[in-house]
Amino acid sequence: MTSISKLKCDGIGSPIELRIVCKWKHDVRRYETWFIRVDRFGDAIQILGQRTNQSYIESVLNVSECYTISKYSCPKLHKYQKVLENDFYIDVGLSSIIKPLPNTITIPATWFRFASKSQLTEPGEHPPYDPDFVGMLSKIRDSTKHVGQPYVLLILTDDRGNEVLINLWKECFTNPRKFNRSLITPPPAMTVVAVTNLKPSLFGGTLRHGSSHATHVYDKMFLVKESIADIVFQDKWYQMICPTCRDPIFKRGTQWYYSAHSKIEKPILTHKFHVTISDPTATMSAVISETSFRKLINSDSEHTVDDIIALHRKTLLVMISQHKGKQRTMSIQMLKTSTDDNVRFIIIDIEIPVTSQQSAISATPSQPLITRSAVEHCPPLSDTTKGHTARTLTFTANDESAPSGDVKRTLKK
Repeated sequence: MTSISKLKCDGIGSPIELRIVCKWKHDVRRYETWFIRVDRFGDAIQILGQRTNQSYIESVLNVSECYTISKYSCPKLHKYQKVLENDFYIDVGLSSIIKPLPNTITIPATWFRFASKSQLTEPGEHPPYDPDFVGMLSKIRDSTKHVGQPYVLLILTDDRGNEVLINLWKECFTNPRKFNRSLITPPPAMTVVAVTNLKPSLFGGTLRHGSSHATHVYDKMFLVKESIADIVFQDKWYQMICPTCRDPIFKRGTQWYYSAHSKIEKPILTHKFHVTISDPTATMSAVISETSFRKLINSDSEHTVDDIIALHRKTLLVMISQHKGKQRTMSIQMLKTSTDDNVRFIIIDIEIPVTSQQSAISATPSQPLITRSAVEHCPPLSDTTKGHTARTLTFTANDESAPSGDVKRTLKK
């Protein structure tokens, strides 16, 4: 079984396991249907079904689903076809062998390559790929070009307060699969959105970024694969709180006591640290929720109180520090801060690998083979992955038609 990083231009690829994360059809070249697919290492590539192959490929490849594909070629991309940094794409057709795989967490459910504002503007009109951008929605407005063509203007603010103007052209804002405006809450409500595959252009002498044929707009919550680079705290990393009112409490002799509720039988252990998370594209600070904290200590907090209070005031428990430098899947929510226009990142859940051996794929019966030729059985995905993935945002939504809806997202490059 091969991977995207091992493919070569003009080569014939070995069987490869991928998930479809995006699909679009060019408004002019209607005979082309494009897909973005990601492998278990977090690498992505474009796939094309065109002309004679188009209707067949559209019928067997569905967004959010995983497949094993073999008997395909890797032709060179033309400049006008390119949205990723790859110089070639996977060409599939009637003779390709396409076998569906059971859903698995081993392969990311979607894929983004986020860029900062400076990374958007430095390459000018000729970036090496069409980047993605995430930010808080500051303004959404219907506008018209000087020739009378309508478009939708989005103004997004990043986590440093920088504004980026994005024009959604007709092929994007009129397609509910790419942009469902009715499901995006406008300002003054806080809404964070991600806009994919942006095309830079000069607009009135100013560099603007507009939608491409591949652009999709997403909002709500994100699932990311990041490494915990650092765990930051000041006086101590934990705090005891009252189970009734959640106020901080202190020890009096051998008992926990709070003036509002007298003696506390079972105080709750909470944390006073935040984390720095990183991937190959960027580093940022994030608050960690109680749900994530309890998963880090691998226990209900009240069971660890006696072991912690005397020994670990300023020293992190091994069960917490052992996660530093390791890639974890995290559910991240982005909220507007109360004091300024910046965005705060909150890790509301984190996946901690289990120590016992478990299959990465559920034990559901395999689906029938989708192909026009015979195929040997392909082994299931391995549950081991390498850590060179870039930033991935995974969505638990299965409905391609509503990418910007109430998708529970629980931050690749």
